[in-house]
Amino acid sequence: MVMSSEVLLRIYVFKKRKNFFQLFFILSLINPFISSATLLFLYGLIGIDIIYAKILGDIFTSLLIFSVLKISKN
Repeated sequence: MVMSSEVLLRIYVFKKRKNFFQLFFILSLINPFISSATLLFLYGLIGIDIIYAKILGDIFTSLLIFSVLKISKN
């Protein structure tokens, strides 16, 4: 699943991005840690329901990773 999304993102969204695959690989490795930290923050510290915290955490993590990929277009 990751490989297919990586290829689709590379072809359609980030056409002129150099070193895209290396950055995407690193961000894919970091993704579970960011998602878990967000879940801990939302559920553990703020007290949001676990289902809502998981959904919000995943949305936040996806937007963060997409933003990092868009910002580093060099």
